Amino acid sequence: MKMKKISKAKNRMKKSAIDKPLFEKIINNIPDILMVINPKDYSILTANKECLEKEGFSLSQIKGKKCYEITHKRATRCLAPHDRCPMLEALKTKKVVKAEHIHYDKDKKEYNVEVIAQPILSSKGEVEAVVHLSRDITEPRRQEEENRRHFEKLRELTLRDPHTWAYNYRYLMERLPVEIELSRRHALPLAILIIDIDYFKSINDVYGHQVGDALLLEFVNLTKGLLRKSDILTRYGGEEFVVIMPQTQRRDALYVAERIINKVGTNIFKIENHSIKIKISIGVAELLLGWQDRLITAKSLLDAVDKALQQAKEAGGNRAVVYSHVHKDIRHKNGRTDYKEEAKNLKRKLTKLGKRVDQVVLESMYAFSKSLEARDSYTAEHAESMIVIALSIGKKLGLDENALNNLEKAAVLHDIGKIGISDAILQKKGKLTPEEYKIIQAHPKIGAEIIRTVHFLKEVVPIVMHHHERLDGLGYPLGLCDEEIPLCARIIAIADAYQALISDRPYRKAYSKQGAFKILRQEAGWHFDRKIIKVLIEIETAKNKPRKA
Repeated sequence: MKMKKISKAKNRMKKSAIDKPLFEKIINNIPDILMVINPKDYSILTANKECLEKEGFSLSQIKGKKCYEITHKRATRCLAPHDRCPMLEALKTKKVVKAEHIHYDKDKKEYNVEVIAQPILSSKGEVEAVVHLSRDITEPRRQEEENRRHFEKLRELTLRDPHTWAYNYRYLMERLPVEIELSRRHALPLAILIIDIDYFKSINDVYGHQVGDALLLEFVNLTKGLLRKSDILTRYGGEEFVVIMPQTQRRDALYVAERIINKVGTNIFKIENHSIKIKISIGVAELLLGWQDRLITAKSLLDAVDKALQQAKEAGGNRAVVYSHVHKDIRHKNGRTDYKEEAKNLKRKLTKLGKRVDQVVLESMYAFSKSLEARDSYTAEHAESMIVIALSIGKKLGLDENALNNLEKAAVLHDIGKIGISDAILQKKGKLTPEEYKIIQAHPKIGAEIIRTVHFLKEVVPIVMHHHERLDGLGYPLGLCDEEIPLCARIIAIADAYQALISDRPYRKAYSKQGAFKILRQEAGWHFDRKIIKVLIEIETAKNKPRKA
């Protein structure tokens, strides 16, 4: 019986001897950093190859060292595990604990890690060891930070007028209610100005829109210099600007308005070879906080200041008028308000404001698309051709006017999501890595998110979102197939692919038209819509045919 026990013990030892190399092989093939830690004194029992290379130790050197000496000693002298160390919680709860930390490598360089502490329990439920698994997430965090900066930059762009770099209408409608609420809550004064350049249309007619745009930029820069740091200058639309003036009473706002009028009136704007003088009109309104007053919302305040501006312009312009001097209710002879007339006025104003914001936002979107030129010259260069090709296909397929309008916008905006992708990827000349390609694949979603908030672009969103889908379902971002893909998105996909094929790229020369046709035909039916490819080839072939005399 004794011999049998000895024999069994030897077999167990043999089995253990066989398992040890296999165990070492397994942990050394784990791509993450792995340590096995003694829970009694936090000493390291063993570590894998990735850990040894990261920390610059051999296995014999690292065994017996305290885990916190290895991971944290580079910053300050450590005498115990970090308070937020997941291993402490794992020992306490006897459960798997996850956390993020800063560790230090052999070069005393810090790196971000995602840590998993796994307690190993005995048959009695005691913690025999802790497996400390950490993954270097420095690069993903860096990429997240870079993307965050890109999106912050993008948000800044969406809130700025692309011509003058003043804040735009969207920002005005976000900020004004906030300032009104602050003024109401703290019983502080608030005033706004609306500035209109008199007869600005004639400047565009005489000198051209390029000069007009340059003049607006100089006017904004001049006006900013006359305002306080707390004042907020926004472009209301066209040649109109609104200034929000926190903690400002009506008389002070009027003083600033008159100062701007005098300075602008005496200034000579030198644009190209032209010397231009302009005059402006300004409306002034103040937030009124009494219970009987009506100027307590952004809309009512803008309506009031607009009425003041109209009074200034009707009086000949080049002057400032305060709202309280001109306000009159529309009433019947019996003293009651004529609500029908007010409704007509409101509808007229809302229509006017709607057109303003649509135009301003669309101009901003187009400007964003153009801004890609500095980062991805191909994207900007083929935008104009994309419009022509996409509209030609749409007309040939018999799309209605609304669909063609959406197709035109999508042709310009389909790659706007690339503004959220780093220059290092966009300008890379070699082949993209799988990780980089995954980032590129995100641009349709990013583009859709950018334009989703713009009401009048809602029908363009699915086109931008799905212009990289494929008929066989292997496209992105959602893997739609066949008729699930919107028709306009299928048109954009083919126009985009065709333009890419006949254009020089960093990694290859352009194909000839016939070469591009051949490739498109090969991919018809499983990648691209066969009918649309046929229409494209017909259109492009007809361009080369000589016209009959």
